[in-house]
Amino acid sequence: MVFAADLKLQEQEAVAAFLANGSQESFRALFEALYPKLVRYFVVRGMELPVAEELAQDVLMTTYQHANSLRQKECFFGWLFRVAGNRHLQYLRQRKRKIETVGLTPNSVRGLKRGETSAFERESDFQYWMDLLEPVERQIMMLRYSEELGYQEIATALGIPLGTVKWKIFSAKERLSAELGVGKRSGDTDL
Repeated sequence: MVFAADLKLQEQEAVAAFLANGSQESFRALFEALYPKLVRYFVVRGMELPVAEELAQDVLMTTYQHANSLRQKECFFGWLFRVAGNRHLQYLRQRKRKIETVGLTPNSVRGLKRGETSAFERESDFQYWMDLLEPVERQIMMLRYSEELGYQEIATALGIPLGTVKWKIFSAKERLSAELGVGKRSGDTDL
């Protein structure tokens, strides 16, 4: 069984090896480590799997071609997701179409036993909570919790100050806590 920490370490090692020598072999390792993460990045943003796969390949090809121009190697993931974000916007502008949605209710999902939740329900709950946030907050929260980027990497990816990233994450958490009814109860005190 491969753990998340092991995958993160593999990613970091692949990035370090690629940035150190830029060989085809090190790029192959980088591709294998980052491709699934980039595909997920695009799928979470509403792209169909074949499109997400193509966009992930485009981002990795750009990485291969332009990584040598990266000045701050420690900001690699921020730069990578900036490239991914730009490629996503470019794709949307080229297509200029809305993504069609289907009106499903949890009752329309068949084949579930009582008490089970479908992937649709979990995904729609996630989308519901993300829709409560402002677009910038939503993007920051997805980079932080879905892509597991650090604050500095998010700031680099979005081209905004580090303090803004921290504030937006705090603000989004506060808003979601209020919506979920989580937090202080009457009678609770701060000590």
